[in-house]
Amino acid sequence: MADQQPSGSRDRSHDHPPTNQSSSSAAVATTSEEGAAGGAESASSTISDLIGGEFVFDNMFAVVPLPWCEHLETIATLPSDGLDVSAPCVTCGDSSENWVCLHCYQVHCGRFVKEHMVRHGERTGHCLVLSYADLSVWCYPCDSYVHNETLLPAKRSAHLSKFGCLPGC
Repeated sequence: MADQQPSGSRDRSHDHPPTNQSSSSAAVATTSEEGAAGGAESASSTISDLIGGEFVFDNMFAVVPLPWCEHLETIATLPSDGLDVSAPCVTCGDSSENWVCLHCYQVHCGRFVKEHMVRHGERTGHCLVLSYADLSVWCYPCDSYVHNETLLPAKRSAHLSKFGCLPGC
């Protein structure tokens, strides 16, 4: 998953911090086309509805992205040739868990590889990065996932590169 949390900011036993929702009635978005690449409006269900209420949910959490952050204004125009999710880290050449910077469109590896994207963010101040693994967007200063229509061109381009079609195909 994501590598966008600054070192030492919280427990690293999970890929990302959970939100404060922690009950069987916590809403979970289910979508037909949206997913990580954006698209159609989503319908909501509860966790109990989705899995039939057979489990105890005392310690479950949902990650809910911010619908907006002030750093969305720093996103650069998508390159004319789009994104290539198979691009290796420009620093070490690894291709296993990469992210693309949405300011300069450099590709770097994630924190579970050699942390080159984290270092890029620290060095440049570039805030928003897109995961080539799950097409989520992380904002370093906000310490959160973000999903906003401003991100859809980059998410759609990555989806096209990864799956050979636009979302919903």
